[in-house]
This record gives sequence, C-alpha cells and structure tokens, in this order.
Amino acid sequence: MKTVLFYFAAMLAIISSCKEKEVIIDACSNGFLDPGETGIDCGGNCAPCIPYEPSAIYLECNGVPMSMPIKTLIYDTAWLLTAANDSLSFQFNLGNSGTIGNFDLPALGSFATKNGIFYLNSNNGVYAISAHNFTTKKMSGFFQANFYRTGFSDTLKVRNGQFEFIEY
Repeated sequence: MKTVLFYFAAMLAIISSCKEKEVIIDACSNGFLDPGETGIDCGGNCAPCIPYEPSAIYLECNGVPMSMPIKTLIYDTAWLLTAANDSLSFQFNLGNSGTIGNFDLPALGSFATKNGIFYLNSNNGVYAISAHNFTTKKMSGFFQANFYRTGFSDTLKVRNGQFEFIEY
C-alpha cells in the first residue's frame, strides 16, 4: 500500500509541475483590434491613436495635372522642398523662416529639370505655408512658379501646387 501511495504522490507531483503557467497578454500590444479600441492597439483603454497623415505633392505643369511620388523637405539655411517623378523634378526655396503665411518664391535655390534639361531660372513664383508642426516635423502649403532657360522660349509653368504633411 505504501508503494501505491508513493507512486500516486509521485504522479500527482509530476502532473502538477507540468501545468502551464497562464500568460497574460497585454490587449494594447497584441496586434488585434480588441473591444473598446478605436484602432489596432490604440484608443479606448490604450494610448491614443496617432492620426495617419499621408504626405503628397500635387501640381499642374503646363496644364497637365500630376502627383510627385518622390518628395523631400530639408532645412539647410533655407527650407528646400523637392519633388520628382519619372521625367520632372523641382526644387522650391521656401525661405528660411518656416512661418505660416504667403511669400514670394526666392529665385535663388528654385529650379526645375525636365527630361534632363535644366530650367535654372524662375519668376512669378509664390508660396504659402499653411501648416507647420514642429512636434511632428511636418509642413503643408501651396506654390506656383514659372521656370525657364535663358535664350530659349520654352517655360515650365507650375500651377496649383500643393504639398501636404511633408516630413523633414
């Protein structure tokens, strides 16, 4: 009888030691939209959701509407906004302040290329900064300008230019 009790106690000890420990998974980091959350792992009882702000640059060049998939904004003594697609590229000098308002586009630092041909001169250029968030490091606004080559009659007329939530 002692042997049976010993084996029973040993089996009980083995079974109880194999019991899985309960793993607690934080609902705010499980990768699922749980009840009460307004986004995956955010909102409700979790940290607030960060709004998605897609960055984009749209413009018309010589009357043709287009978006510019390649875009950057940097500050190097002036705010320089660059935009490009497969045949066009532009750089707009947005001045050195980054403040909200309407301004004349500085000719120095503003230029364009079309199919590898440089349009280094600009005139009739204006821009507006409509939003500048120094916390998220994003800027939005509008622009237009004429780019031309000295000694040639062709001009790139950029109209209805708009940049949204460009991160720097």
